[in-house]
This record gives sequence, C-alpha cells and structure tokens, in this order.
Amino acid sequence: MAWGARRVAKTSRKSRESVAPAAGRGAGRARSDGGSGARRGACSGGASGGAPGPPPELHPRCGRLVSLSQGGRSAARAQPGQEFNHGLVLSREPLRPGRVFTVRIDRKVNSWSGSIEVGGVTALDPAELDFPSSATGLRGGSWVVSGCSVLRDGRSLREDFGPDLDALARGRPTVGVQATAGGELRLWVNGRDWGVAAAGLPPRVWAVVDLYGKCTQVTVVPPEVAPVATEMAAVATEGTPSPAAAAAPRPDKFPDSLEPPGGAPSLTNEALLFHEKCGALIKLSNGHKTAERRRPLDEFNNGVVLTNRPLRDGEMFEIRIDKLVDKWSGSIEIGVTAHNPNSLEYPATMTNLRSGTIMMSGCGILTNGKGTRREYCEFAWTSLQEGDHIGLTRKANNALHFYINGVDQGVATTLTPQQVYGVVDLYGMAVKVTIVHNHNHSDRLRRNNAILRALSPEGTLGTPRRPPPAAAAATAATNPAPPPRLLFHPNCGQKAAVVNEGRTALRPHATDDFNHGVVLSARPLGDNELFQVRLDKMVDKWAGSIEIGVTTHNPAYLQLPSTMTNLRSGTWMMTGNGVMHNGTTVLDEYGHNLDRLKAGDTVGVVRRDDGTLHFFVNGAPQGPAAWNVPPNVYAVVDLYGQAAQATIVEEGEVAALCGDGSEGDSVGDSPESGSPGTSPSDLRFHRLHGANAVITNGGRTALRQNCRSEFNDAIVISNRALRDGELFEIVIQKMVDRWSGSIEAGVTAIRPEDLEFPNTMTDIDYDTWMLSGTAIMQDGNTMRNNYGCDLDALGTGARIGMMRTGGGDLRYFIDGTDQGVACSGLPPEVYAVVDLYGQCVQVSLTGATGPADNSLNPGAGPEKAPPPSPGPPGPCQRFHGRCGQNVALAAEGLGAARVAGYCHGLVFSRSHLRPGELFEVRIEALDERWAGVCEGGAESGVSLTCPRAPPAPPPFPPPCWTCRPPPTWAVSGAEVRHNGAQVRHNYGVSLDRLTVGNRLGVRRGADDSMHLVVDGQDMGPAATGVAKNAFVALDLYGRVTAVSI
Repeated sequence: MAWGARRVAKTSRKSRESVAPAAGRGAGRARSDGGSGARRGACSGGASGGAPGPPPELHPRCGRLVSLSQGGRSAARAQPGQEFNHGLVLSREPLRPGRVFTVRIDRKVNSWSGSIEVGGVTALDPAELDFPSSATGLRGGSWVVSGCSVLRDGRSLREDFGPDLDALARGRPTVGVQATAGGELRLWVNGRDWGVAAAGLPPRVWAVVDLYGKCTQVTVVPPEVAPVATEMAAVATEGTPSPAAAAAPRPDKFPDSLEPPGGAPSLTNEALLFHEKCGALIKLSNGHKTAERRRPLDEFNNGVVLTNRPLRDGEMFEIRIDKLVDKWSGSIEIGVTAHNPNSLEYPATMTNLRSGTIMMSGCGILTNGKGTRREYCEFAWTSLQEGDHIGLTRKANNALHFYINGVDQGVATTLTPQQVYGVVDLYGMAVKVTIVHNHNHSDRLRRNNAILRALSPEGTLGTPRRPPPAAAAATAATNPAPPPRLLFHPNCGQKAAVVNEGRTALRPHATDDFNHGVVLSARPLGDNELFQVRLDKMVDKWAGSIEIGVTTHNPAYLQLPSTMTNLRSGTWMMTGNGVMHNGTTVLDEYGHNLDRLKAGDTVGVVRRDDGTLHFFVNGAPQGPAAWNVPPNVYAVVDLYGQAAQATIVEEGEVAALCGDGSEGDSVGDSPESGSPGTSPSDLRFHRLHGANAVITNGGRTALRQNCRSEFNDAIVISNRALRDGELFEIVIQKMVDRWSGSIEAGVTAIRPEDLEFPNTMTDIDYDTWMLSGTAIMQDGNTMRNNYGCDLDALGTGARIGMMRTGGGDLRYFIDGTDQGVACSGLPPEVYAVVDLYGQCVQVSLTGATGPADNSLNPGAGPEKAPPPSPGPPGPCQRFHGRCGQNVALAAEGLGAARVAGYCHGLVFSRSHLRPGELFEVRIEALDERWAGVCEGGAESGVSLTCPRAPPAPPPFPPPCWTCRPPPTWAVSGAEVRHNGAQVRHNYGVSLDRLTVGNRLGVRRGADDSMHLVVDGQDMGPAATGVAKNAFVALDLYGRVTAVSI
C-alpha cells in the first residue's frame, strides 16, 4: 500500500507482553556459547550412565517444507530463500530418560533473522500430530526454548533462560535436549549443560526441532560423539569461561552477543533503546522504545534519534513503522553513526552530517551525506507501509547489512566504523517508529505477520509484492496479466487534487470551497469490478457529503462540472440516499444515506455483467440502483460538502463476506447502533471503527476486509457503555490460518468519538483493559500472564463474553463459562472493544444476557453493594425556572412536563452549555392524541438568547424551530434549522421516531459545533459557529409531554 493510503491513531504504541503463538523469531539476548566441559558425561552417556544406544533418527512425519536424508538423521528446509517456517521435525522415538538428543546446525542462510528452535519436547505423538507452522504453535503438553524464552503450550514460562538460540551463528554449533527421569527439561549448547529449562514433564516425550529463519539444515549427532574434543576446543577459542567462572552463579540476564565477557566496555546487558538525547521535535515513549515526531503536519525534519549504546557485532537493530502521513515527500532514513549521542549536536536531518555516518535513504546508500550506492536494493522504498519492519546489522568483518521485513538486502558497505550507534531519521512522511525486541513475543508476532504480508503473493492494499523470479515466470506463463490498478485520473475538478500516486483525491481547501471536487477513475471499470473508496477526512462546515457513481465520459476529454449532478448525459450517481440519472432523481430512499457517513467509512460501486448498477456502503450491498448501464463506464466520485478526502481501497473480500446471504444480513442496514425506536438495551458495534474493519448486519457483525493481506487495523467498539452486570458476548464466525495471533478483547473508558483507532488494541495507552492471548493488559502493559483462557487458542464457533460487575471487576466468559476476575477497579462507564487481529476475521454479537451479577444484589453483603448513585447534576444539568406557559417543572429542575395543549412547551438549561458538555434528557411520557399533528415529536437545539438567562415566557413562539434572531439552531424531525430556515435535511435519526425510554441530548463541541446525541449515539455536527453563551432549548411539542434529566 502506498504510504498515504492508511490512517492510524497518534497514540503511543505499547509492546504486547502476551505470549500468543508466533512464527517470527529474531535476535534477542544471548551469551557466550562456550562450554566449560562440565557434565560432559551426560552428553555421551546420559545421566543414568547407561551404554549409548543406536543413533537416533527423526520421525518421517514432519513440516511440509522439510525433507529428510541420511536415513532419517538429517533434515533440510526447502526453498530457504523464500520460506522461513514450516520446518518442524520431531525425534522418531520418545526420549530415553537421561539421554541427550543432539543436533548439529549444518547450514544457514543470511536471508532471514531468527534461527533454530530446538530445546523442546512434546507429549504429542508425531504419527498423529497436525504440524503447525512453528514450534511455538504446539499445544497439548509441549515445552519449547525459543530465543531465550521458555514456553509451555505457547505460554511464556521464562524470558531469560540460557543462551539465545537465535544468536548461534559461528561454525556448526550443536544443540541438545535432555528429559530426566525426574521430569526435568535440560538444554545443552555446544556440549554445555545450561540447566533446567522446565519441570513437570510427562514420562513419554519426543524431541522437537524447528528449522526456522536462518537455520536450514540439521543433522542428528549420535550420543557417543556429541561433545567431541574438536568441537569443545573450537568453543574454547571463542571465549570459554574458566572453570572458576563456570562454577560461579549464573547471571539473571545474558548479553546480546556471543562476545567474551572481557570485551569492550560497550558490551553490556543494557537493552537496545533510543537515547534520551534526540532531535528537537522527537518525543520518546514506551520506555524509550518508541520515537515520534511532534507536529508531523507542520514540520518535516528535526526528527533524528540514536540508540542508547553502540551496536554489537552481529546485533540486529530493527524498527517497526508505526505511523506515516502523506503530506510530505521523502521518508524514513536509517543507518549507523560513529558519533556519540551524548556529545552530538543533532542536525535537522542526518544527511547534513559530514562524518562517520552511513544511511539508507530511499533505495540508495549515503555516506557522510553523499551518495555512494545509487540502487542498493530493489525494494520500492515508497511502498513501505505502517507495520513494516526495517533493520540493520554490523557484521564482525565491518560489513553493514540492511533488512526489510526480515529479508537481507545484502552488503551496503564494508567500511563500517568499529563502534557505531544505530540512527533513525523520522523525516517527511515517517512520523513514529518502535524498536523491535525479538525476545518479546508480541514484537515477534507482529514482525512475523509483517513478513508474511510482505511475502504475500496476492500483495497488500496498494503494495504489489514481487514473488520470487521463478514463481513470477511460472505465473506469467499460465495466467494473463491482471488489469491495471484502479487509480484516479489526474484531470480533476478545479478545487480537487490527486495525490498518493493516484490513489487519493482531496479538496485541499475544504473549509473554503464545497464543490468542484469531481474525480474520475483513470480507466473504465470491468464487469463485476468493484470501485471502492474510503472517506479519509471530513469537515463540519457544509451540508451534503460524498457522491459516487459511473459515467460514460472519458476523463481525459471531459469538461468537469462543479458537481456531477449537473452532468446531463451518460451519468448515474448515488447522492444522499437517492439515485440520480443525468441530473434527475430516479430512486428515492435508496440504501444508506451517504450524508451520514463518517471518516473511515467506505462506499463503492460496481456494474454487473447484466448491466445493473449496485452500490455498497461499508461493504454492505444496497441493492440494484439502475439497469441497462452500458459497459466501459468510468467510476466517478464527487468530494462535495463535508467530504474532504477519499482513498481508493482494493475490493479484497468485502463483497464476499458482506453479501454472502448469511442470516441477518440486511440490505440497507445502517452500520450504526439500533434505531432509537428500539430498546435502548440493544448492543451493537459502533459506526466508528478501524480502517480495515467493516460493520454490517445492522451493527451486529464486524469483519476485517482483505483478511489475507491485512492482519490489523480492525478495532471495533460497542455503540454504548456497558451497564453493570451486562454481558457483551460475540461469536467467532470466520478465521484464516495465515497469521500469528488472534482476537483481542477488553473494555475502554474512551468514548468511541474520542478514540483514535490505532493499528492494534495494545497501542491504546490509556483507560483500557484487555485480554491478549493469556495476558491481561492495562494501557498496553502486561498486568498478569496465564489468565484462565487463551484467546489465541479459540476457533470458529467459540463465544467470548465480557462483563463489568457492579463491584468494578472485569470478567471474561468463554462459551458461557466464567473465567474469573481478570482485573479490578474499572471506572463505572466502559465500552466493549474488540480487535479483529491476525487469524480472527469475523465476529457477531450473540445477544446473550449472560449470568446474573451477584454484585448487584443488595442482600449480598456490604462488600458487594451496588455502587453509590452519581452525585447531583451540575448547574447546566437542570432546567431553568423560566419556561413555556404550558410547562410545569419538577422539584430542583430535574424534570419538565407539558400540562396543557400541544405547544408552549419550551424549556431551557439553567446555564450556558460548556465545550464538551452533554445536556441529556429521557422521554418519560407521550400523548398519542397529537400523533401526526406536529412536524416532530421532540425538538432540540441551542438558543442564543442572552448571556445570563433565557427571556421571559411571553415572547416564546409555539414551536422552537420557528424561532427568529437572536440566533437559534434547532433540530426538527430530521431537519436542521437556523433562525427558522432549513439549512440541512436528513440529519441523524428522525426525532419523530423517539418513544418513552429513549434518551436525547445536545453536546457542544470544542470547536463550537452542536451535536445531537440519541441514546448515547452522536449523530455528528448539526451546526457550527455556535457562540459561547449558548443555552440548550428543548420543546415539549406534540406527542412528547414529559422529560427528565
């Protein structure tokens, strides 16, 4: 995907400490792998001292890319330059107690980071095992040493055990596992016993070896020759500790390389982070793992940041791109510098530094600010997207290598200084990055998914990924070339601009102009080809919004009109909720109202091969809109009114998922909460969501589009806060086996309108509690591991429920079974939030009410008493004493009722409405005698009458919406009126549909806009430019006779 095509939140990214099964492995902490020779007898004969048995073999059943040779003693991974996993092998027979099962690493490749994952055992019989892609995916009694972590059934037991297996890079090292008679798992590296990795093993286990990443071939070493003298001598030359050192207590943590402990002073256990001294606009967070450039839309440089210490030989410095903007040219630069960050005077950009600096910029290499290699890599630098990984390593021979999504780009230079710091320049489009620590399971999981996306043969949104040359040739020989990608034509409206390589169109001055924003596709649409755009940016100033359709006119020769509805030939457009042909309305009340779309929503059009025209809103088909449409029509988008920017998105799987005819799928259903006429207890998914999420089925179903090329950006949230003891339950309906990790679920105190949806839930760094795998997290940080359930282990059909109890506890329910308290101390108003991450593609609400919450029972004792009622409302949250002549106010101004007639029911807030404040009432009574007499059952607005109090009752007009100056804004039915004149129609939910129990409110925005809120659902801005001294006015008109605050 091109960089500007995605929109993400500006929140700080927090690394997940969950232990979801991951395939991606990288370099983490390690120590010298020299052995002291202690316990040598255990290698040769086992702890029991028995005679050596026959040479062990590998089981013939293995991972799908593994081939065996030498009578089952050697295993190799096929296509090592193109595939990095599916290399799992097991021993042919269960391990004998005390015997060491040892393999020698025979062959490695430099294309990947990460390496072998031996040091594991499993109780699963390989003859019946369904082999996962990596050893960390084993369940059912499996223990695996991965990097420097020990996992049981995918859950972390230890994070700092032994040497880092990923760092075994010299010679032909050996790695062995030993299952003792006492049920202990011991790890052996180069003949040295590293102690007990885990305990409690069953008596019958098989050895596990995973040919992962760099490791492509191993051979089983017979027990009697495992610690041969030549291997031990080779190890000794690489820094074997003395016997005294071997006898010393083992340190808690190990250094990050295989260098001897007496090396340079820079070789410390210190984690690789960003240095606290950095560029003028850099903000560090996440324990100095994350760097972000402030004011990214105003400033494009001064974003240089260095590592906190020099890089070690062979150490991987890798970052993940978290956020990009599409305003600037140029982007991220990464490299090394010999300058110490403590003494460096930071330049505006690293290309200004004229000494000791090597940077990768674009596809070239710059040395001291001058180009030394023009075409270093073939990867299109501008095609990097959020979530991609860039890394580098300085080899012991002074060669500098760069990596993109785990793939080695080759030698950039052989003249790297001896001591260098990693450096990143957050320049131009690059805004935010995070250092990846590959001993962290969350970082490795996300890194693995990024690699899978990069290797995807079908590519990603906007990013055509190159298959291997052989595969590309085979594909070209058998399949015709696909049509060119859909882009916008450069010939566009006077006030429009096409950017982002033709994928994005915008009105640069959207607050000054509302029309002349017409853009067309660069080529005609094919039959059944979906043209779909995502609304990226909206403005509140104008009425009306995006319009979409098709035209027979070629954009290269078309004199573009101010709006497409002015074109009188060969044009079909969906505008609002109607369809127009050549400027004339042919369908009324068609589908979802486009004027109600928000930023992040999608709208599409397709011409079927039978000549019918269909529109889609958020992936949901709206039904046939026109017939006999000719072929070879161009797609057209009119960025009108509030619509300021839109980006073309690929069809992916939206149509297949949304239009599959599943139960409950309804054409034209709004992707919002249920209508106000329904019970306010109905939970739905909110209309606001992550960029790759789609809400359908009337707000009951959420799915991730393009699920085989995108694995994140699919957060969804409930349409209202959960009530105490209320169960929010979903069922997993669809999964894919492509990614690592799966669904994440929790609650947040952030209102949907205030949430800037990040890539993943773990990036929400305040007021959020969640379950990721088996880890309970708060604000992106792990609170506890090994909770009662594992979300990564759930499959299709599993139900996940969340409940906030009256005591403020968060509980999870799996298939209706309470998993216990996950965390406590939650605030009283929280929203359910779900991340359709990785393997999880689609979920639906079950509508289950769940078990009773005993904490709501007053008889349960004082410790489970319900929370105290909220305090009295503030000054604005009462009715003013001056009101319409037919109104009677309740005690303390908390209620109002119309006692006569059908009008003269005006009531006001007691004080001005402050920015961000919500004035909300509940409808308590209706009088059906007046049904059909009035324009609206209830009306609400902001009345600018006087700075201190509303006027006396006599001048009040009968209905609020007929008010003349002083300035008044009112909503009547679905119309917005200003000083009695209609300025907007089809706004929000019609107030005529409200009934007893519905809630109606007015919120004043920080930008002086007026928002109507129905049952907690913000209908969007109804008016702008509201003065500071505005009161809320409510008209108890017609059917509505009583309300309460």
